[in-house]
Amino acid sequence: MRYIVVFAQQEIGYAVGFDNPTDAVDFLFWGYEEYDLIPYGIFDALTGEVYPYEHRGESVAEVDEETISRTARDYLKAAIRQMT
Repeated sequence: MRYIVVFAQQEIGYAVGFDNPTDAVDFLFWGYEEYDLIPYGIFDALTGEVYPYEHRGESVAEVDEETISRTARDYLKAAIRQMT
């Protein structure tokens, strides 16, 4: 799980992990199109880079990269705790 997508649903922030970037982008795209998710961006757990999400070239949420990064890291910490 290298790519962590960060999004909101009903004003609550969530994160979900994926192994490849295509699946991560697809999740955000279809989540926005079909399920009323507000996509924030993708965090690369290997490099620490943040990629704010743009839907069809337009930003849909004004969220800073630090918020995306912090949410993704919290998700990773929780996932690691569950594995031990």
